[in-house]
Amino acid sequence: MRLMSCLCLTALVLAGCANTNLSGTQSVNANGLPAPKTVVVSAFTFSPEVVALDRGFTARLSRKLGEISEEERKQKTAARVSDEIVATIIATLREAGMNARAGAGETAAVSDETLIVTGHLRTIDEGNGTRRRLIGFGAGRSGVVADMSLAYLSGAGEKQLLSFTAEAQSRRRPGAVVTAPIGAATSAAVTAATAVGGVAAEKLSADVEAQARSLGHAAGEKIVGYAREQGWLSPAPPVAGRPQT
Repeated sequence: MRLMSCLCLTALVLAGCANTNLSGTQSVNANGLPAPKTVVVSAFTFSPEVVALDRGFTARLSRKLGEISEEERKQKTAARVSDEIVATIIATLREAGMNARAGAGETAAVSDETLIVTGHLRTIDEGNGTRRRLIGFGAGRSGVVADMSLAYLSGAGEKQLLSFTAEAQSRRRPGAVVTAPIGAATSAAVTAATAVGGVAAEKLSADVEAQARSLGHAAGEKIVGYAREQGWLSPAPPVAGRPQT
């Protein structure tokens, strides 16, 4: 029992990324469910106050598509940010050995065991009842969290498994879970995942890309940790230099 407790603790400590906070976790016991054959990650929805602004991205897009309206710029930038978050989750899950792809729940075959991942981006207050003026993605913008939900789809129907909130921020708050940042291999895998997923060829600006990838990696690592807890994946290897219990 002591060994199992240590393994679960290790999986939880590994969930997240540098300067990333994972909070508000709620789950129900999923014992008895076989490992999902596929993980389907859906596009993110945005709360109205979450704005994605990337002038470099939209300028490159305009050169390709011609002049587009301000509203269309916002929509395309938000879609591109969602694509980057989804691709990062997919790359993180694949690196752990899970068969993940982009899509929607309705594209999954009911006869197969499928894990459905959905997310909603919203703002977080400053802790005193007030909100930041610049919410979203882009220069000077922050304060975005992702409310994530996992559901298990099989021939027996759909079962809600887990909900949690992932937060990526430049300044860590007390109690935030901190683990390894995104490595070069994962970063390259994100780029490959976006290409396979048919994402627009234009890259996001570096700051916006970093925000999106940090948030996606946080969510992906939490999902990997949960999969280890359920026995769907092998326990995480011990971290070098950490004493074994």
